[in-house]
Amino acid sequence: MKRLAPLLLIPSLPFAHEPIFGLGPGTIFKGGIGIETEYERGDGEEGIATEVLYGITEDLSVTFRSFTTATEISSVALRLKYRLWKRYMPGRIDAFSLIGGVLRDVEGRETRGLFGVAVGMESRRWYFFADARTAGRIFLDGAVGIRPWLTEYLKPDLVLLSELNYELEGDYRAFFVSPAFFFTYRNVAIKGGVQIPAYRSEKAKNMGVRSRTAFSVEVHF
Repeated sequence: MKRLAPLLLIPSLPFAHEPIFGLGPGTIFKGGIGIETEYERGDGEEGIATEVLYGITEDLSVTFRSFTTATEISSVALRLKYRLWKRYMPGRIDAFSLIGGVLRDVEGRETRGLFGVAVGMESRRWYFFADARTAGRIFLDGAVGIRPWLTEYLKPDLVLLSELNYELEGDYRAFFVSPAFFFTYRNVAIKGGVQIPAYRSEKAKNMGVRSRTAFSVEVHF
């Protein structure tokens, strides 16, 4: 069940500079719609992911995602995110969210549930995120981000991220260091990153786990 892996769990989050390979606590505004097209490559497979995000309320969003290879739809996913707690301060927001969903490997005819939590802090200069989740495999992620240039509202904006990602399932273990970026201009976001293996168990090596790449363009309405 190769596709039920970190790339399938990549979040799409509007107007929030969040991890590329982990999950953050952000949600879209009520009635908001986000559409994302993403190129993904990793573990011997590559393709295009299409994601549609809708804000049911300010604190509850739903995401539908499909991944298509050159020949077929490989996997689909439906995910809910509920922002359980938030705190606004001048130039800063803290949040904590619950995540739940269903992942379906179309080719392998296997379905798994997704459950997790995510916490984050976003400020004018710094970003901190952490999450823990399971979809059969356990994922633990942490990220630090910085905005090197403080731009004015509605101006082009760049955030640089450094992520740490850990995966565990029985004898399978893998640890990644992941540089990434998030560039936004008004309602358009361009983001991408590379997961670089820092450690792989023998089982992970035998499964062909190596560097993974993600690059996407996202628009919100």
